[in-house]
Amino acid sequence: MALTLGMKLGDVVDVADHWVALLSIDTRNSATLISSGGQKITVSSDTMTQVAPDVWIGLGPDPATSRLRLVFDAPCHIAITRRHD
Repeated sequence: MALTLGMKLGDVVDVADHWVALLSIDTRNSATLISSGGQKITVSSDTMTQVAPDVWIGLGPDPATSRLRLVFDAPCHIAITRRHD
C-alpha cells in the first residue's frame, strides 16, 4: 500500500535504516532527493524510483512550486516516518 506525504524543501523522511530529504523541486514533474549515503536521487511523477530495498518513491499528482507530494511504496513492515523540527 502506498503512503503519500506532503513535503517542502529540506523535509526529511526516515525509511527503515535510511533517510531521504527533499533537496530541490526541479520541474512540475520531477524533484531531487538526497539520501543518507549522500546520493542524489531524481524522482518523477512518471515512474517510481527505488531508494532502498523494497522501497520505491515517486511524485504524487499536482505538485506545487514550493511543496509537493511524495508517494512511498513499501511493505507494511518497513517504517516510514517524517522527522519533525
